[in-house]
Amino acid sequence: MARPVKCPRCGRDNDASFAYCLDCGHAMRPDGAGRATRHCAGCGTALQPGFKFCAHCGLAAAAPPAAPRVPEPATTSGTSLQVTVLEAAPRLCAVRHDGLPGLVLELNRAETLCGRTEGELRLADDPTVSPRHARFVRQGPHVRVEDLGSVNGTYLRLRGTHRVSVGEELRIGRQLVRLEPLPRPPGGDEHGGRAWGSADSGATLRLAQLLDGGGVAEIFPLRPGENTVGRETGDVTFPGDRYVSARHAVIRVEPDLVTITDLGSSNGSFVKVVGSAELAPGDQLLLGAQLFRLDA
Repeated sequence: MARPVKCPRCGRDNDASFAYCLDCGHAMRPDGAGRATRHCAGCGTALQPGFKFCAHCGLAAAAPPAAPRVPEPATTSGTSLQVTVLEAAPRLCAVRHDGLPGLVLELNRAETLCGRTEGELRLADDPTVSPRHARFVRQGPHVRVEDLGSVNGTYLRLRGTHRVSVGEELRIGRQLVRLEPLPRPPGGDEHGGRAWGSADSGATLRLAQLLDGGGVAEIFPLRPGENTVGRETGDVTFPGDRYVSARHAVIRVEPDLVTITDLGSSNGSFVKVVGSAELAPGDQLLLGAQLFRLDA
């Protein structure tokens, strides 16, 4: 029998065939130094390579832990992933004169009715709003406003230059005006005399100031070229209306075209909605005396 080999670490005698000390697990042979060492779960003794039981306490050696299974990455080969993204509903926000936040209504229905006594948006305290005033129609991200034959109309604030048609109504400050043709009676009489009056400027159109109930107040002839609208100076003036800016808008008359451009006035210029009109984010609307803005 081969002589026992003394462990250089703890001094225990071990069989010459052992690669590791039975007490401390120290490598007994140079070729065992680089091997991975397993230890008994019961007594901690180093386990011999290939042994199924501990040489010290006889406890069955545990199998080496299996490598953790790495899940295979998901594949979309041959499939189509569909992600449903819910669109945020456009919002109708009241614009208050004092700058404070006002009413906010989400237009999350296909149709939203506005009126004094009917609809999802009720303006009960405004007598200038009709019982059924206007309707907002949503088609995806697009929103249209439709006037429902209200007494005082629905008005869209101008952004940029707008082409004005004969008969179209505009809101400038608190003034309601309408573009009309200017009657041009024949000059002189049957004897060839000249009629009294101011020199003819060649105007063919006029701006009529409308009163409550539909009456007409002042008439402003519009000469060819630019006609400035303001509170106290210009071609068309409304000195008693503090909501009209000093230089509010300009109306340009060309042979086959009439346009209005707001000049950055404080309270804006508005055109009456006839039928319906498509709205864009940031557009402002007058419903009676209430001002609203469409937010995306």
